[in-house]
Amino acid sequence: MDRQADLRVLAFDFDGTLFRLPVDFAGLKADLGLAPDAKLGPLFQQYLDEGNTEGLDVVTRYERESVPRGEFTTGARELLEALTGRYQLAIVTRNSRHCVFDALGNLADGLFVIGREDVARLKPDPEGVHAVLKHFGVTAEEAVLVGDTYHDVEAAHAAGARSVIVRNESLKFRPEGADTYIETLSELLPALEG
Repeated sequence: MDRQADLRVLAFDFDGTLFRLPVDFAGLKADLGLAPDAKLGPLFQQYLDEGNTEGLDVVTRYERESVPRGEFTTGARELLEALTGRYQLAIVTRNSRHCVFDALGNLADGLFVIGREDVARLKPDPEGVHAVLKHFGVTAEEAVLVGDTYHDVEAAHAAGARSVIVRNESLKFRPEGADTYIETLSELLPALEG
């Protein structure tokens, strides 16, 4: 990746990138009164737009309940430990920040976390990335967003930051347009600093 010398902030997506949340989507849809084939992604933004805190609370409950059955992605725990003190670290997620803290435990210490409660517009909107840049007082050129979906590529690029996509085997398609692609998070530091 070009411009490694000026890299100061690493922002990560959460679910699918650092941690796998086995959310009971069938139960969630049933509790929300949705059809089994309903798409949830657009619904989360709709709930934010409408101020539907009751619906968002149900989503958050399902996310948090899934944490004990979840697991770190390959290399995630070791990477977070290795990055401490080397870069400013953040998480920008469409999930609840409470879920992030539940899942990461003490690995979340020192992380700046932007969850869906903290923004008006979810990724792929760059609002969360802009909040990270402002928090750390850096320019977009000094930041990278590491994720697994097109939401991450589009949010990073809309903010002017670089994007790294880590392979997520549960996705049908690898998102296009990222600056760098890696198979696992254990490849991130060599890709950034190599």
